[in-house]
Amino acid sequence: MARWKNRQGTKDDIQQLKRDAILKAAGSAFSKHGYHNTSLDDVAKSLGISKGTLYNYVRDKQDILGEFHRISNDISDRAFEYGKSKGGTGAEILGNILSRYILLLTAEMGACGALLEIDALKPQDRARAVKARDDFQQALVDIIEGGIKDGTIRQIDPKVAIFTFMGAINWMARWYTPSGRLPGDVLAHLMTDLLLSGLVTQTASDHQVGSVGQSDLAGFSDAT
Repeated sequence: MARWKNRQGTKDDIQQLKRDAILKAAGSAFSKHGYHNTSLDDVAKSLGISKGTLYNYVRDKQDILGEFHRISNDISDRAFEYGKSKGGTGAEILGNILSRYILLLTAEMGACGALLEIDALKPQDRARAVKARDDFQQALVDIIEGGIKDGTIRQIDPKVAIFTFMGAINWMARWYTPSGRLPGDVLAHLMTDLLLSGLVTQTASDHQVGSVGQSDLAGFSDAT
């Protein structure tokens, strides 16, 4: 309720804050129950408002899904820019991109869950989402090919590697809980370490690309 009531600011500010509250509630519901098993009635009830009120801020459920894809596209762009700005070998750049991508997704679980629902988008939104996804994946393929050339990534089919990575990352929406035992940064390190372990050469492994130390895991021994 507190996310919806007692909003202060200009009319436009309040409009945006309430739309954000709807997106947050929808994202939580999509992650927990799945997009197709969540109705706008469910979202409205979680906020303590009527479905009619909801329509003042979103057109329909596909509108929400489209917004999540726009957020996920922004996340992939930010993660890629971060990894490139850090520089280093191909393995290091890939590790930094994946780690930052996972970290940002843990803060936007609605966007994460939306990645599994491209087919449910409106045609125009679907076309944009598919292009953005393909562009991001191709950029990662290019990074892997660079890592193969510099000797930090072993000879492997880059597209198979990226499809494997993205499948694992996108599935987080089905099991990760932001309020669970693992904060986003620890999860990002753990997943990146696992994803890269079968990809990097011994030279890159010696630099512990994307790894996390045992001391970082203290206090996180319970189930996720």
